[in-house]
Amino acid sequence: MLKPTKHISKFGKKELDNFFTVAKAAKKNQAFTILKAPATHVFGKILIMVPKAYGNAPERNKLKRRFKAIFINNKLYEHRLDLVIITRPTAKNYDFDKLSQLLIEIFA
Repeated sequence: MLKPTKHISKFGKKELDNFFTVAKAAKKNQAFTILKAPATHVFGKILIMVPKAYGNAPERNKLKRRFKAIFINNKLYEHRLDLVIITRPTAKNYDFDKLSQLLIEIFA
């Protein structure tokens, strides 16, 4: 069996195609568009899309690491939902606590 923490953000092409055909908007604001769909595995996955307009590579990677940490630490993968988070440059205004609230709100 796959370990959720190792494969939490790895999507195959077929998985992504399937995701975007069944996905629904979970949350949309000036900083994020979050789409959700039922998981195709026994655990949920997360994909974070951060454009280059957000900032340099360390800034983009920091945001991705934060989302993954929230997803794993709160065991949100157990809800069997796949998420795609599309960010915009205004997401820089969000600190770790705001990001946590945003994700947990979707699963509440």
